[in-house]
Amino acid sequence: MVSFEELLDSSLSVEKKKVEEELKKALFEANSIVDEYYKNIISEYAVKIQDLIQKSNERINSEIAKNEIDNKRILNREKDYWIEQVKAKAFSKLTELTNTDEYKKGLRAIISREAKNGCIIYCSPSEKGLIQSILKEFKIKGNVEVDNTIKAGIKIFYPDQSLLRDFTLETVLSQVFDDIRDEIAKILFGE
Repeated sequence: MVSFEELLDSSLSVEKKKVEEELKKALFEANSIVDEYYKNIISEYAVKIQDLIQKSNERINSEIAKNEIDNKRILNREKDYWIEQVKAKAFSKLTELTNTDEYKKGLRAIISREAKNGCIIYCSPSEKGLIQSILKEFKIKGNVEVDNTIKAGIKIFYPDQSLLRDFTLETVLSQVFDDIRDEIAKILFGE
């Protein structure tokens, strides 16, 4: 017969095995739950990190684009400055041009083609005598008036039409510069 102690040991042994089995199951379940939470946390933070990286990249790209626009604006301002320097230098040479025969021929051609009896011709103080002699040469009855804002060339006013035509070299040079601005930029900046 089995003694009480042996029965107790046997019973304890069986219960101990059940408890160990239950503990193994509980430990496995706990590890599964921890692993699941760990995977969820890793996944959640991976999404957050990717979102932060994407937002940072967008911010960086936005700053790069802004800087590129600012650089282009600064570069264009600098180019405009130098083109205007070329234009100013050309304007400063206008008075030298007025002493040439080509200039005087050009004035004669404009006056013979555009001036009419009764017109008023505005010119620089230094060209008043020349304009009066050209009017006499072509037998055109018009008035010659000095305009101190004109450096070279003329403006013709037709009172009967209330029309003013501008043949000043400043205006012509400005129009030419507008037309060839890109070519000047190519020469200056190799574009």
